[in-house]
Amino acid sequence: MRWLPVLVWLLPAVVGLGLWSLPQGSTWQLRLAKLASLVQLILAIALLGVTATGEVLVHAFGNWPAPFGIVFAADRLSGLFVLLQALLLSVTVWVLRPTQHGEKTVARALPLLFLLSVGLNGAFLTGDLFNLFVAFEVALLASYLLIQVPGTDRSLRAAFPNVAINLLASILFFLGVALLYGQHGTVNLAHLTLSIASAPPSHLTVVACSLLAVAFGIKAGLVPLMFWLPATYPTFSGPVAALFAGMMTKLGVFALLRTVPLLMPQTPIPALLVGIGVASSLLGVLAALSEYELRRLLGFHIVSQVGYMVLGLGLMTTGAVAAAIFYLTHHIIVKATLFFVADELERRSGTRDLRSMLADRSRRGGLAAIFLLAAFSLAGLPPLSGFFAKVALFRATLDVGAWWTLAALAVASFFTLASMLKVWRLAFESYQESSDRASARFALGPVWVLVGISLLVATAAGPVYEFAEATAAQLLDAQSYGAAVLSETPGLSLPEVPGS
Repeated sequence: MRWLPVLVWLLPAVVGLGLWSLPQGSTWQLRLAKLASLVQLILAIALLGVTATGEVLVHAFGNWPAPFGIVFAADRLSGLFVLLQALLLSVTVWVLRPTQHGEKTVARALPLLFLLSVGLNGAFLTGDLFNLFVAFEVALLASYLLIQVPGTDRSLRAAFPNVAINLLASILFFLGVALLYGQHGTVNLAHLTLSIASAPPSHLTVVACSLLAVAFGIKAGLVPLMFWLPATYPTFSGPVAALFAGMMTKLGVFALLRTVPLLMPQTPIPALLVGIGVASSLLGVLAALSEYELRRLLGFHIVSQVGYMVLGLGLMTTGAVAAAIFYLTHHIIVKATLFFVADELERRSGTRDLRSMLADRSRRGGLAAIFLLAAFSLAGLPPLSGFFAKVALFRATLDVGAWWTLAALAVASFFTLASMLKVWRLAFESYQESSDRASARFALGPVWVLVGISLLVATAAGPVYEFAEATAAQLLDAQSYGAAVLSETPGLSLPEVPGS
């Protein structure tokens, strides 16, 4: 079982190289991508099945024991993110169609999607900060290249701010890692937790952790450095944008979930995350209300909803972190669904402007049903998954007496519903079933899988929340995580962490 994380990481690397070696436009290229995405999904399900029991799968590369060598450490959080990434990758590959999105677009995008998967899975599985940095850069390299796949003037213009802001974040990330290494002599997360907990309070350590938090906040698209993010999504090929909407900003959220409980619990950073989360939730949705380009509107929604997640993390209680994980799970599925809808809607209407869609309405019955389920779930209406996710987050804020936070979340939720109703009014208010029903079913079939999973999350909200609660407890238990990762080093154990 210790090889399972390595297989999950290596498979997309091998497949990506294989796809590059095949002739562009070859039918075998698309067949290999579809098959590999399903195999990766099966491996991800197996990984989550093992880690859901509470076991931390640790693989030391080259048999070097932690903290002296490179390790993969897969826990519940890693298993969840790997599964969600594999799910979205599989749906994206099956939705990409040469006849609809162009043969060149599909041929260029497929190898890069698997390269992106290498970076994402590496980040989710690594047990040290430097390799987290490397994984981030691999994922970013793939994202820069995917922006250029459409080859339009807009994609070229969007590349510069995307590269510039992420380069800034990467510099801050690297500086933070370097400062921590200079202070504590290690970049292994478990060993850093040991060292920080046992050392006297250090302002330099707080500065280093702050640099990491800022870098991850930028990559997550948090206020104030978030305006690059909504401008990026319209430049991707439609299905690729759905994968990015689901996972790329969540890479920053994952990094915060991984590092804040381990390295920063005694710093002011968690309290700052609460304020930044509230600001992001409100400003993001207000910006979305003023937008009429569908993908930009949905991009600003991502800013708003990432605010919910980091707010829950910042409260640093088991209930709040569990609510953030529940909300994150729901959001990844629903947000990707909405971007798939946006791609299909733009293609059928021939425009990206919602106001033009009113005058140039296409027949979109099945698409409207998918949109309603996903949009109402995003707004938190019962009995959909978003309702249970928001109830859990609202309850967590009440448990700590954060009334102003609760009020801000309620206002943001109201505006989210208002913006979704705006999209419905302009694009779906009056529709007819498509006359080409077979084609429509084929096009939307993989997206209906996501809708079904979202409904399953709502139906099984109790067990899903219990898993999220167990994941949160594991995240906040720094001692157990450290003991699992460092168990191969005789005599090296994790002391009691203050406040744990």
